[in-house]
Amino acid sequence: MRRFLYYNQDTINSFLAQIEQGLMLKQEKGEEHTGSASSTQETQTNITSDISAKVLGIGASLQGDIRGLDSDTEIASKMVKNIQEKVLHDYAFDKVHEYIIKHDMINNEAPQIGDIVLVEEQPTLLDFNYLQGLFTDGGIVKFGNEQSKKKLAEMRQSIPKGNKVPESVKSQIKVEEDKIKSAEQERVETAKTLEAIRNAVPYNRFLMTDCMLVPLEDKNFRDDPQIVAFKYGGTMSILGYVTNIIDDENRAEYNNDFAPLYNILNNAMLSFFKNKQKIYIVHPIALYY
Repeated sequence: MRRFLYYNQDTINSFLAQIEQGLMLKQEKGEEHTGSASSTQETQTNITSDISAKVLGIGASLQGDIRGLDSDTEIASKMVKNIQEKVLHDYAFDKVHEYIIKHDMINNEAPQIGDIVLVEEQPTLLDFNYLQGLFTDGGIVKFGNEQSKKKLAEMRQSIPKGNKVPESVKSQIKVEEDKIKSAEQERVETAKTLEAIRNAVPYNRFLMTDCMLVPLEDKNFRDDPQIVAFKYGGTMSILGYVTNIIDDENRAEYNNDFAPLYNILNNAMLSFFKNKQKIYIVHPIALYY
């Protein structure tokens, strides 16, 4: 069984509609009678009959001819809708995944724009809200620097007054002072960088692999997106398709004055990666364990 962390239902349904030549989610019919009005709701699906068998454990199709307004009818209607929702969500992924594998549509080696990739990685989750909180004046990084300053002050106070400070101790104090100063400068610069990127990039969260940057939309998370950076880690499967390739060595020639401005954004994306001249922007379909 898969444990989905992120699931793009719109993309899955789009793929499945192309595979199955369309999806019929629900069909409603109304009938009028003399002196009264009644409605008949017919709920059906045309994905495949084997889906019904898998969900219900029998070979019956997901069809209903529900009439009347009594309480039993309302319960039956809710039951059918819940079963249909399950079919069009997680099991729909199985159908799409099976089709992709069967038709050899995965291209992990040298993907081009539009190609599908499927990798198992231990990615880094970039949550700008979470990271900015770490590097603010009231964040944990600043707190760590302050603790280092306190330890240095204690080291100085431990030296008896009037005694000559050994050169080795002086050297150690100087090294610690430089470390603290450098760490604080790095914190300030990182906070500025994160703020600049937040203002330029229309996403709050990304996944980073060795050479892929995967933007994430909050609406597609199966868990609270505010806690995923803290809660999840380890190796996961990433299914998506390439939407852009940032290649620092092969910049395209632009035919207008505004297009080169995107180089600034591309450089910001490349700055996330160490010693990389080429990265892939991947639109995620699903992330799962």
